[in-house]
Amino acid sequence: MNESIYNLVPREKVIPVKLPIHRSSHDPCAPPTNSTFGCYGTTKLLGAGEVVKKDGAYFGPPKSQYGLPTGAYESMKARTQLSESKQRTFESTKEKVPSRYEKPIMGITTSKNFVTANAVEAILMVPKQTGVPELNYTKKEDFGKVPAYLSQVKDEIRRENEMIERYVKEQMGEVQKPPEEFEEMTEEERQTLLAQLKAKWDQVNANYQKITHLVLLDTTGQVRRKENFENTLSQLEKDIDRLERASSVLIRP
Repeated sequence: MNESIYNLVPREKVIPVKLPIHRSSHDPCAPPTNSTFGCYGTTKLLGAGEVVKKDGAYFGPPKSQYGLPTGAYESMKARTQLSESKQRTFESTKEKVPSRYEKPIMGITTSKNFVTANAVEAILMVPKQTGVPELNYTKKEDFGKVPAYLSQVKDEIRRENEMIERYVKEQMGEVQKPPEEFEEMTEEERQTLLAQLKAKWDQVNANYQKITHLVLLDTTGQVRRKENFENTLSQLEKDIDRLERASSVLIRP
């Protein structure tokens, strides 16, 4: 306890108030109900009541000293007894044990060769007929065909793979592009386009011929202009050759 100056101050003693003793409103001398505690042996208390117990009152035949009716017992006995027709009879299936006074027959012998007899019996034995015909699987309707369940399993595997691939693409941020669509160009459109390309080639070639006399190209613009003409003429020649050779042309709508 920590030292303090307040410990030097005398304190008043508080005397606890003693509560009155509890007394039950029931009679303490009354015998216990539905219990044998305190009536026999070491648990018996002084002054406790005694319970009169009828030993064997309801065991065995009714006793006249207890005043029980005898008709109830007789009717119960009659119900428990089985009639002669319902009584089961047990017959032993085993042979009786021979008596100790019976003497066995001695000297009995046989000339049978059991080895030969067993061999002959096994050779001449007819196999048992099971009654179940042998199945010829080559005559079944679905012989040589792919089972239906395999097609179902393949479809399930394909759907699972597509779902997994779609999920991976979504996680990677890849957007599935729709398939490209093409339209077939008619013969009239192809001839019109071919004529326009040839006309454009004539126009570009005419402009290109105007600068072919220049042997020395002094400026960068002249060099770039000549290269553009040459690239354009080369691309136009390739397109014209492709249109003339192709029987059908596919274009994007």
